Amino acid sequence: MKTKKILSVLLTVVLFVSVFTFPASAEVNFDFETDATFTTVLSNGVTKKVDFESLFSAQIVFYPSDIKDSDEKYPVISWANGTMCPPILYYGLLTQIAAEGYIVVANTQVMSADGTGQIASIDYILSENENENSFLYNKVDTENIGVIGHSQGGRSAVNAAVADSRIDCVLSLAGSNFKEEAEKLSTPTFFVAGELDFIVFAPQWIKTAYEASEGTAVYASLKKGIHTSCIFAPDKYSAYAVEWFDAYLKSDAEALEIFKTGGELSNDSSWKDYQSKEF
Repeated sequence: MKTKKILSVLLTVVLFVSVFTFPASAEVNFDFETDATFTTVLSNGVTKKVDFESLFSAQIVFYPSDIKDSDEKYPVISWANGTMCPPILYYGLLTQIAAEGYIVVANTQVMSADGTGQIASIDYILSENENENSFLYNKVDTENIGVIGHSQGGRSAVNAAVADSRIDCVLSLAGSNFKEEAEKLSTPTFFVAGELDFIVFAPQWIKTAYEASEGTAVYASLKKGIHTSCIFAPDKYSAYAVEWFDAYLKSDAEALEIFKTGGELSNDSSWKDYQSKEF
């Protein structure tokens, strides 16, 4: 009982830190009693909306602030957190992706390996697309869905894609991927490692998963990258993350060329050990 109480307190802290921490430039409007949602307009053209599912869980959505005035439909990217990491740690990366024309959804789950939480986030966005009272009503490109995650969340992204045919591409950042799970993967996947990551050691986890996966895949290691580089240096990842999603969720042929042998990634001096297959 004592352990459960401690866990409940930790989960509450994770959730409320994620909701109530805002940049100084944000405009905040919320009415917890009536709709249990919190909306924050950020300074980079992105809005964050937190939708509580219960006291201990929420869906956190990042999207272009002009979405209401746009006639476009936006692809969906579902995020999975690393082990015991609150989503606020990844806001830098997620907002940079959303700013490029994506609906990015993250939940507060901190043990995410099996992919079910990430799939639930996709279900949430698709249900909002059908809800006439939602800010996302008829704004979602339901045919173009990607997944991304860090560490245990990278493993989640792989497992989610294996389980759910709606997912069109995967980006696994320092993913603790199991070979026997990656062997079932045929969805296009970008496996990202860090040269100095001694938590999820690339030869044991990431490279092995890349080699085991079926279908289109890319592997590359960020020079001097550590396990948490996507948290502390999101700019190192966001440009290639956007290009990867542009290639598969926006049918951008030029973006796809970036990841092929001889393309920009393979010639980028900031990265090493580039490999690709099945292009």
